[in-house]
Amino acid sequence: MKNQMLNINVTSSLVDKWRGDVIAVAVYDDQQPQKSLEECGEVVSEEVKRVLKDRWINGKDGETLLIPTPAKSGILAKRVLIVGMGARKKVNLEGLRVLGAQLVAACEKHNITSMNCLMALDKHNGIKRNQVLESVAEGIWLGSYRFEQFQSKKSKEESKPVNPKVYFATRKEHTDRSKKSLEAVAAICRGVNLARDLGNSPGNILNPETLVDRVKVLMEELPVKVTVLNEKALAKKGMNGILAVGQGSGTPPRLITMEYNNGGDKPVLAVVGKAITFDSGGISIKPSVKMEEMKFDMCGGAAVLGFMQAIAQMKLEVNVVGIVPTAENLPSGSAQRPGDIIKTAKGVFVEVVNTDAEGRLILADALHHAESFDPEVIIDLATLTGACVVALGAHASGIMGNNSKLLKKIRKVGDGCGDRVWPLPLFDAYQKQIKSTVADIKNVGGPGGGTITAGCFLSRFVEEDRDWVHIDIAGTAWDMASSKPNFPKGATGVGVRLLCSYAEKYFA
Repeated sequence: MKNQMLNINVTSSLVDKWRGDVIAVAVYDDQQPQKSLEECGEVVSEEVKRVLKDRWINGKDGETLLIPTPAKSGILAKRVLIVGMGARKKVNLEGLRVLGAQLVAACEKHNITSMNCLMALDKHNGIKRNQVLESVAEGIWLGSYRFEQFQSKKSKEESKPVNPKVYFATRKEHTDRSKKSLEAVAAICRGVNLARDLGNSPGNILNPETLVDRVKVLMEELPVKVTVLNEKALAKKGMNGILAVGQGSGTPPRLITMEYNNGGDKPVLAVVGKAITFDSGGISIKPSVKMEEMKFDMCGGAAVLGFMQAIAQMKLEVNVVGIVPTAENLPSGSAQRPGDIIKTAKGVFVEVVNTDAEGRLILADALHHAESFDPEVIIDLATLTGACVVALGAHASGIMGNNSKLLKKIRKVGDGCGDRVWPLPLFDAYQKQIKSTVADIKNVGGPGGGTITAGCFLSRFVEEDRDWVHIDIAGTAWDMASSKPNFPKGATGVGVRLLCSYAEKYFA
């Protein structure tokens, strides 16, 4: 179930000597082209300027215009693709990623087989050339993703998949650096697309047992040690939160631990991801409308898996532990009931008020397990609460934690890489909402502040002196509307880029 990415490379050959289908050049909404249009020679430059002057294209975001290469231009490429970048002073990294995805759409629309992009020959709004290259390439790779594993050959042909060869024009002295940048971006995008593949996989194909099989195959050629706890080992360690959630399913739960040690004496980063491969809600069953989307309830675990693959392929000099508790939450005669009381691995007794608040139960044991590696920081990701979707919609994930400086770092990293986050408070008053009259705490804190009380619940399973961040990705983990060019319909792979950027900046 491997998703192939488009072939992207760099070329330092003269633009007018490049033999291919299309040369892509950017223009702004002030009807001016990027400076490096000059690389195409006077004839092409004048033609593009004429087209802009005559308003065939206005340079707005998302606009594209394909023109034949003017006769006697000396350019060997057959056509020129003019791409709008919008306002010159508003160009940013995310806009460049979207631009990359729009280039893919143009290739599909116009049956472009090979394309040479001039974007990275210039700085745009002060953004360095290498950052331009990385962002546009990322947009191309993420925008060209398709989940077609379960489509017949005929369906694939009808969807008109495109597989052009893409080149970035670069200066000769920048070629080696550009190639290294592309390798790193490719590893991250493969991680994102792995997370997407896992999230998009249906529950009858991907369950806790088959997820374990998939992890073993993925990591066997990488320097990642994989350990799996089955139900007997979970019981021995007192991980009754994970066991309780999975007890209603015929497929037993698992706890997957992945260790990547390439950082020498550097501190350990622990990353935990919720992987409920299908969430019916259990006895507290969900409404049937959109229940099919509950295959996406494992996207936190998918992000951790994509992240682990990415840093291993990048050979990042870090020490990371990735932990994925996985279960299937189904109603049956053996399922946990509302009112049950669970003793977690940490010894905290939890009253189960609602079996659909199951993610925090498996994370409770997983967070306690993460503590055994003595990490400097613990980050968990989970499609945890519908309340987060109400609060933040689909444009940012919610973050909570016990260190304000760490939260600021995560937010800054998210702004830069495109996985944006927004902080929510963990005031002591919210902790009172999860107090139980028959146990230490209960798994639901009432209708008010549902995302925050879920964070309060998780905070009980992290040591007070341990830096910890909880990321609620319920609103960002999948997009069935497909509203963003670089995020095709389905699982988004959110969290992979954030984790990679954070690990590289603060742990490498």
